[in-house]
Amino acid sequence: MTGPQEAGLLRRRRGRSPQHGGPEVSGRWDEWCAAAGSGRAAEAEVLLARLAALPAQGSPHERAAALAALTAAPPRLLLLLDRAARSPGAAQAGGSDVLGLLLRSFAADGRVREAAVEGLAGCGGPAAVAGLALRCADWVDAVRARARAALLVRSAPEEVAAAVRVLLRLADRSRTGALLAEYRGLLCGAPHRRAVRVLVADSDRAARRFGVALALELGEYARGDLLRTALRDRDQVCRTLCAQRLLDLEPDQAGRLLLAGDAAVRELAVAALPADVPATRLVAPLADRARMVRVTARWQLYGRGEPPSAVYRRQLGRAGRSTPVRLLAGLAAGLGECGDAADVPALMRLLDQRRAAPPMVRRAAVRAVGRLAPQGELVGLLGPLAMDPDPGAAREVFAALAARAPDEVPVEIRWIGSVRPEAAVRRAAARIGGVHPRPARAYEQSGHSPR
Repeated sequence: MTGPQEAGLLRRRRGRSPQHGGPEVSGRWDEWCAAAGSGRAAEAEVLLARLAALPAQGSPHERAAALAALTAAPPRLLLLLDRAARSPGAAQAGGSDVLGLLLRSFAADGRVREAAVEGLAGCGGPAAVAGLALRCADWVDAVRARARAALLVRSAPEEVAAAVRVLLRLADRSRTGALLAEYRGLLCGAPHRRAVRVLVADSDRAARRFGVALALELGEYARGDLLRTALRDRDQVCRTLCAQRLLDLEPDQAGRLLLAGDAAVRELAVAALPADVPATRLVAPLADRARMVRVTARWQLYGRGEPPSAVYRRQLGRAGRSTPVRLLAGLAAGLGECGDAADVPALMRLLDQRRAAPPMVRRAAVRAVGRLAPQGELVGLLGPLAMDPDPGAAREVFAALAARAPDEVPVEIRWIGSVRPEAAVRRAAARIGGVHPRPARAYEQSGHSPR
């Protein structure tokens, strides 16, 4: 007769055996869920068949592993499985646990789905709540009403997050009605504040954006958190939401947000600057690498009657060897957007081949000359740059010629573009017409050198 220690050791050994749901089998559910979540209907049908084939009794480790994989998978997978379960010949699952109820909630028979919803209403956990949220868009009124009533009484943070993930994917379905708005109003209550904080940190992007917007509405963010999120958050929508709220509360923070890496945040910061901000403080936004930031900065000057082109000309005239490359390129790009033909000589100085400017500057200057130079002078100005060693600058040359003076480009310049080794330059030259681009060799297509 074995003692407690021997019995425990025997159970652990049995738990590791494949026929009792050991890790050698259970570890593949994540892989299968990932394949089904790719959107291919065949993969979803295969996963549904595997889930339905699990024994209703026994293999508890295997069923637990399958349910954990479904819970961790993106919410889109539940919608794909729900669709696959309605295909002809779909297997029916057994079992009275959460996994069995969840699978039966996908059944084509409305009575089976209604019974599954009743069962899920009495179960806890994210998987059960996700199944209830999915049935809130059911095409049978009775099933939809039962699922809706059961969902609205859930308040555990992890269950709320699971519900929101699914409801966001169903928001455009007419059968859900205003359920998402109703659920959002429910989360505004004091008992659900912890759930809102969990949503703010959710791994699902859509749910996290929903949580951040709700937390901002409820005033859950401290001002230091707003600044930190606006500057460093991994999601652009969250950064923009927090930046806008911070600027609403403290417009003086615009200066700090001008240093953000996100162009949308910098745009908001420029728009929030006071109307009497000195033009010197607008130099960096006027030369920003993002066009929408430059446009917003120019509107600040237009609003008070100052021509931004004058600022660009003045700053380009002061530029020297110590001027940062990014600033110089931004000034050239900005002048090309608001200048006139009189600015072409200043821009051409940046393209002087005897004092070659950095590639970033040459690209911006070529683009600006292509916009401002008179059409009759364009070929004479940009034609000599067709052999520029920087592929980006050469591409801008041929793009400008193709857009404004395609009929005036000599055949030799077209030929130069057609034999350049860079595919992007050849494509730009091909838009001029007349000479077909030389086909890329095998080593150019593969990225390998002929050596």
